[in-house]
Amino acid sequence: MALPGRSRFDKVRRLRKRVEFLAVQERGQRRHGRLMVVLACRAPEGTPSRIGITVTRRVGSAVVRNRIKRMIREAFRTRQAEVPPGLDIVVVARREAVGASSLEIGQELIGAIHSLSRTLDKRRP
Repeated sequence: MALPGRSRFDKVRRLRKRVEFLAVQERGQRRHGRLMVVLACRAPEGTPSRIGITVTRRVGSAVVRNRIKRMIREAFRTRQAEVPPGLDIVVVARREAVGASSLEIGQELIGAIHSLSRTLDKRRP
């Protein structure tokens, strides 16, 4: 049960299948940052923005990788209102994310999403 006033991160806001990740990688635009690479493409009309997160073994141990994923997920969850609707987003974390703060991760993520959204809007017919 969700607490009143708290934003949730439901399954409808996540990319869960390999096919969904591959579709974003094939059709999406990229933004390279210091902490992560963010890919995005347009989702079907009327759907909320969804996010998928990958962190390779080169970044660190399972504990480190899961911590980074939690920080990215939390940044997306707490700033859902700032994310334009109708985007499928894949985040690939870099090694530099290991020492980054939650604030740094959130700022880079939201900045990349806004940049990608503007680019995708320009490409619309």
